Amino acid sequence: MARSETMEDIADPAIAAARRERLIVFWGRIGVTLGLVIAWQASGTHIDQLIFSTPLEIARRLGEWMSDGTLWLNLLVTAEEIVLGYTLGVAAGVGLGLLLGSFPLIARIFDPILMAVYGVPKIAFGPLFIVWFGINLTPKVVITALMVFFFVFLSTYEGARNVNRDLIRVVKLMGANRWQERTLVVIPGALPAIMLGLKLAIPEALVGAIVGELIVSSRGVGYLVQFSASQLDSAGVFAGLFVLMVLALLFNSAVNYATGRTGRTHA
Repeated sequence: MARSETMEDIADPAIAAARRERLIVFWGRIGVTLGLVIAWQASGTHIDQLIFSTPLEIARRLGEWMSDGTLWLNLLVTAEEIVLGYTLGVAAGVGLGLLLGSFPLIARIFDPILMAVYGVPKIAFGPLFIVWFGINLTPKVVITALMVFFFVFLSTYEGARNVNRDLIRVVKLMGANRWQERTLVVIPGALPAIMLGLKLAIPEALVGAIVGELIVSSRGVGYLVQFSASQLDSAGVFAGLFVLMVLALLFNSAVNYATGRTGRTHA
C-alpha cells in the first residue's frame, strides 16, 4: 500500500502537495496552540488569580469536575438542550423555508411577521418562555430552537427562491406534479443554502442554550460558569468556557460530517 501511494504521488504531484499542505496546517495549529498556552501560563502567574487564571489552574479545576462527576452531569444537560433545540429549529426552519420559498404569495403575507420577530433580541423571549413552560428543560430548548430557526429558515428560503425556474417549467412540461417539482428540483437546488444554514446555526444553538441557563437554571455548563463567577473562581469560569469551545468544535465537526455526506450523496 505504501509503495502504491508513493507511485501515486509521483504520478500526480498535486496529491503530494495537498498532503504536505494538510501536514503543515495540522502541525501549525498544534504549534500555535502550544505557543499560546505557554505564553498564557507565563504571563498568568504575574496576574491576580481572582481576575485571571493560568492553564494549569484551569486543568486542575477540570480534573476536579471530572473526578466528582460535576462536569459530566452539567455537560449532559447542556448537550441535551443543544441537540433538541438544534433539531427542532432545523426542522421548522427547513420546512417553513421551503414552503415560503416555493409559494411567493404566501411568503409576502408572512414576511413582515417573521421579520418583526427576527428583529427582536431572542434573549428578550426568555422570561416569557419561563412563564409559559416553567423552569425545567423546555424553555432552554425553545430559546435554542428559536435562535437556530431563523438562520436555517432565511438560508433555506433564499435557496428555494433562487432555484432555476426554467428547471421547474421543464419538469412541469414532463408531467410532474407539485410534490415532484419540490423533491426533484426545489429541494436539490436549495440544498447548498440549507447546508450553509445548518453550519451557521451551530454557534446560535450554543448561545441559545447558555443564555437559557444564565436566565434560570441549576444545571448545565452555563450554570457552572455563572456559579464560578459568583464565587470569584476565575479558573472555574475559564474551565466552563473551555468546555463550551470543545463542545462547539465537536458539534461543528458532526454537522460538517453529516452535511458533507449529504452533499456527496446528492452530487
